[in-house]
Amino acid sequence: MAKRRKRARIGDVLEVSTPRGLAYIHHTYFTYRPYFEVIRVLPGFFDTRPVDFTDLVNHPKAFFAFYPVRPAVSQGLVEIVAHHPVSPDQAFPAVYRWAGARSREGRVLAWRICEGTKETLVRELSEEQRYLPIFSIFLHDSLVSALEKEWRPEHDIGIPPARQAPAPTPESPKPVDDSAPQRVRHFLYFPTAKASKVVADQLSVQGFTVERRKSAEGKNWLVLAGHTVGPDTPDLDSVRETLERLAQEHSGEYDGHEVEVAPRTESSP
Repeated sequence: MAKRRKRARIGDVLEVSTPRGLAYIHHTYFTYRPYFEVIRVLPGFFDTRPVDFTDLVNHPKAFFAFYPVRPAVSQGLVEIVAHHPVSPDQAFPAVYRWAGARSREGRVLAWRICEGTKETLVRELSEEQRYLPIFSIFLHDSLVSALEKEWRPEHDIGIPPARQAPAPTPESPKPVDDSAPQRVRHFLYFPTAKASKVVADQLSVQGFTVERRKSAEGKNWLVLAGHTVGPDTPDLDSVRETLERLAQEHSGEYDGHEVEVAPRTESSP
């Protein structure tokens, strides 16, 4: 039996196990600076491994995504099952989009359309731009979830799913004092301990309180970055955008934040 290779190469076809069957991705591009590791997500699910991947690799419904292939292969999360040379049009997306700042509700306020060294900022995506690849690095669990749901870039236009309205309460809550300091914790996940330590050290130098540990499922590393938001500190959207970019630069994923509002002190009547 041939020994399984544990070092990914451009052109490798990789097998991903999902709840719906076997799925396949094609490793097409890699650079260190800036960090880009690109795959093409090949369509369909399979009960058994195909004998030949030629038609699948060249399928017109394949789409680009960003995924840390090398760590995934070395950790055994995906398996190299074939190798197909990458044609120039399959290597790296000629144009892609990058989410900018978000509103408090999570809506993307602007998109950066990147074409080589040229960037264009747009508030709303055109029909054509909806189909552009999104520069957002998938961690393995996120990739499996996206594959299972048959997610595609055109499904994400920067509008979060509608939230269920809260159940009515007998009394309306007291309004929060916007000037009160808020303690915020951000959640960043990384595929390797080394990447998580580099980011944790950077955030510590920048004044964040930092906690680093293995994630609950034990596959990734969690960096918890805490800071206080107040009238004299940068707004939360700016901080979040910075952390999203930092996570992406180190093959990680920004996974949201939680806010704890300091309790108000009320004077006696």
